[in-house]
Amino acid sequence: RVHRFLGLEVGSILSGMTPAQRRLAYNADITYGTNNEFGFDYLRDNMTHSLEDLVQRGHNFAVVDEVDSILIDEARTPLIISGPADASSKWYAEFARIAPLLKKDLHYEVDIKKRTIGVHEAGVEFVEDQLGIDNLYEAANSPLVSYL
Repeated sequence: RVHRFLGLEVGSILSGMTPAQRRLAYNADITYGTNNEFGFDYLRDNMTHSLEDLVQRGHNFAVVDEVDSILIDEARTPLIISGPADASSKWYAEFARIAPLLKKDLHYEVDIKKRTIGVHEAGVEFVEDQLGIDNLYEAANSPLVSYL
């Protein structure tokens, strides 16, 4: 009641919620949840391929009940996301086969300072030839770009 009186929106994160429900709860002024729910949402957000798939928003403040339990007792228990391999493992293997065939400076360039690799047009064409596709950036093939 106090929150409503102050004009604040409250959300809570519970296990079993859909990403849309979680996003709605995180968009509230105050969000309640367990450290595991917050932690796993953080990990899942860092695995997404697009901003639309994020559920959390920026982190501002946290009030943590029993922080000693979380930082000391539960610190030895890592948060691990795992599951069965999906169809993407096929693409990782395919791109792992192609990567050593690419030639530095011809197909790609390395920016050591930024720790990035930029693929040249010749590199994209080489990958398209290896995959047997006409256009890597065509809508049907666009998910493959993240493997490159």
